[in-house]
Amino acid sequence: MKHRIPEATAPLEICWDKIGIPHIFAENVEDAFRGMGYACASERLWQLHLSNLYATGTAASAMGEKYVAQDLMHRAFNVTAYDIPDSPGDYIVDAYLQGVNSYVDSLDEIPPEFLKAGTQPRHYTRHDVASRYRFTGWFQHKTWLEKIYLGKLMATHGVDWFRNHVLRFSSADADNVALLRDALLDIDLNVAKLLFPHETRLSGSNNWAVSAALSKSGMPLLAMDPHQPHTIPNTFFYSHLSAPGWDTFGASFPGVPYFMMGFNQDVSWGLTTGFVDTYDVFVERDTPDFSRGYEIAVAGQASRSFAVMESKRGPILESITDNLGITVPATRHHVTALDWAMRDQPTSAGILALMPLAKTSAELGSALFEADRCPLVNNIIAVDRHNTLHRYVAATLRKRPGHGKPGVTGVVPLPGWDEQYAFDTSQADELLVEQNPATGYLYTANSDTMGDRGEYPIHNFPTQDARARRIEELLIEQGDGFDTDYFLSMQRDLLDIRARDLVPAYIQALATDQSSPELRLAKSLLSGWDFVAHVDSKAACVFYPLLEKRTHIRFMTAVLGDSAILQTLSLVAPGLNRFSIDHFMCEGSPWLAYRAQFEAMVCEDVTAIIQSLSSTCGDDWRWGDIHKVRFGHSLRKFPTWQDMVVGPDPIGGSATTLAMATHVSPSPLEIVQEVYHGPAFRWVVDLADAKHLKFVTASGNGGLPDSQHITDHYAAWLKGEYFDLSLVRDELAVERIDAFDVG
Repeated sequence: MKHRIPEATAPLEICWDKIGIPHIFAENVEDAFRGMGYACASERLWQLHLSNLYATGTAASAMGEKYVAQDLMHRAFNVTAYDIPDSPGDYIVDAYLQGVNSYVDSLDEIPPEFLKAGTQPRHYTRHDVASRYRFTGWFQHKTWLEKIYLGKLMATHGVDWFRNHVLRFSSADADNVALLRDALLDIDLNVAKLLFPHETRLSGSNNWAVSAALSKSGMPLLAMDPHQPHTIPNTFFYSHLSAPGWDTFGASFPGVPYFMMGFNQDVSWGLTTGFVDTYDVFVERDTPDFSRGYEIAVAGQASRSFAVMESKRGPILESITDNLGITVPATRHHVTALDWAMRDQPTSAGILALMPLAKTSAELGSALFEADRCPLVNNIIAVDRHNTLHRYVAATLRKRPGHGKPGVTGVVPLPGWDEQYAFDTSQADELLVEQNPATGYLYTANSDTMGDRGEYPIHNFPTQDARARRIEELLIEQGDGFDTDYFLSMQRDLLDIRARDLVPAYIQALATDQSSPELRLAKSLLSGWDFVAHVDSKAACVFYPLLEKRTHIRFMTAVLGDSAILQTLSLVAPGLNRFSIDHFMCEGSPWLAYRAQFEAMVCEDVTAIIQSLSSTCGDDWRWGDIHKVRFGHSLRKFPTWQDMVVGPDPIGGSATTLAMATHVSPSPLEIVQEVYHGPAFRWVVDLADAKHLKFVTASGNGGLPDSQHITDHYAAWLKGEYFDLSLVRDELAVERIDAFDVG
């Protein structure tokens, strides 16, 4: 069967291989991107459409009332692109969209997901692409609730209780907590309902690279495994594009024409979520007079009209929540404005689209920014055949001065009337943060990658640093002579540095009661643990459920008194993630006076865990018995999609192992840990041979209910195995070819 993209200038082919990867062979770059758009749409059209609904603030128009709050937030904060300047990369975007829209035009019937939602495919535009870029930066890491919660905690109980529970906190921050105390106490925590549940779970990723001098092949190596929710279809779409003199492979969000992570024959790049702080919360003394109107279409209902008040700092959160019925209007002496660094910064459709064409890591870095702005919030590592290594913070930030220096860090709300907090915005040249390091390696894993370097803090609420430290530990351990096999072993590594750090303190707590057989058993298991979260580990069955017990919440409540803010803290402000025993009991902490109380609670929780393990698993248990992964389609309860599910299966790891497996207990009373988040794919690229790589996705590259490639990678991924992927035409195991004529 012949296919058609009217704008194609020469014949092209999409060769689908036996693991579901499309290889697009074209006579020029534009046609290759046309083929990429067509291939992506053919497998992931609903996923593409759904993401565009979110990004453009129109989700409620297809899926109803539930999405009105999200749509209003996205419209009020200009997540939806409001201005789309021209860009040198527009020709790539246009070509990609021509491919997508050609597939839409080829449809003989409406796909089942669209029918289920009561909507239908449409043509997609530059506006969709620019909005998707902005949406990517918006949803990855919300810090504004962390700032509200921290400010309210400190205003309620005093600064000293929580000073050690954030990465950095300045005297200027403390002064603002005192200045704004009454306003912070009055903030209605129902503003947290403006975040959807999925937005309160932290994402992450690992990547690292070594220079040619440290590799066996004499060329740089880069490893990449981004962490995403375990869903079907896979978060990313994977494709290979080929034109004379050019081959590139990468992972993209369906609907955007750039490879977030990828490589060509000259450059390899990977990214991790940067946990970059792009939000500032401001307290306003006066209710602003200015408001902006929004019309939100709602499926099956009349459209909803909203008027959202704004100050010069940004939209007023209480205006949004009052409009939505989340909060009840009352006499207020203050309101809260929220600034997002990208809110007043335009975004083109073509930014980022030139990344796959880069010839050097410097060119790759240049493609991240236009007019000094980047809509992402990521750490980017790029290496090239010239043995140049670059690390960028790809973001747009407000330049807050605090770094232990005079000035605020931005971790708590600020007075909106104080002009000193009208922060400048970052410049691109400030965000090339590392080049050809003396160590010969670069790595990022969602931790604070900057420390106090630079003029302003970038990562105010990073994740635990255990994975980053483990990467460096393994790189130092090997020293040199790195090859693909060693990098693969690192991606499978299950040693948990966080456990190694925390277990001694928990053993000390358990030693306070020698009479309990449950505590004696737990102490014995933890004392003999090698901190490897293997499926056969017994100690892991004690340690990780203990962390999920949220002992710290009960402890803080017992010491400080019951409050709604403490009860909801872990659920809605996950960036305040330093509430572990080492931060509570550090030198100078006021919590130290209550150590015996904390240890007693640890003993209570461990006793409950041992009893639960015994009742669930009998006399013997292992981590894989209670730690399981399951993938499913969001519509799997309906017949068309009911077979799109795999698992549950035992899996090792944790949120802080390199073989990452983030889990959650369905309730504090259950011992089972459901793994919901981990590597969406794993690959290793050696630029000595950039036409072959080790590669596996978490599920598969397919997206249609009848596709055999929906979950065909899952078994290999679960076992830590990889496919040998070739980009050489004659080496492909071709399953089908889609041929396209001209015109």
